[in-house]
Amino acid sequence: MDANESDAVKRQIKDLIDGMPPDELLVIKRFIQYVRDLEDPFLRNLAEAPWDDEPLSDEDIAALAEGEEDIKAGRLISHEEIMREFGLRGGG
Repeated sequence: MDANESDAVKRQIKDLIDGMPPDELLVIKRFIQYVRDLEDPFLRNLAEAPWDDEPLSDEDIAALAEGEEDIKAGRLISHEEIMREFGLRGGG
């Protein structure tokens, strides 16, 4: 595709986006990011990886239930606290 065709397609896409209902713009944004990210070999492989269909063990189920109870009880550690604990910057 040459530069003129590329510019024309970009204008057409912009016109389509301008006509979208506001509540659908996030979906469009995510789709465009998805298509863009398929150029990244790691992200493409991740997107194409087979679904992990291994069943959860009783231990897995218990750990998930424990985590849900911790969340409900407010037993949480913020991202900032973890960053401080490990002496890392960029807490958020």
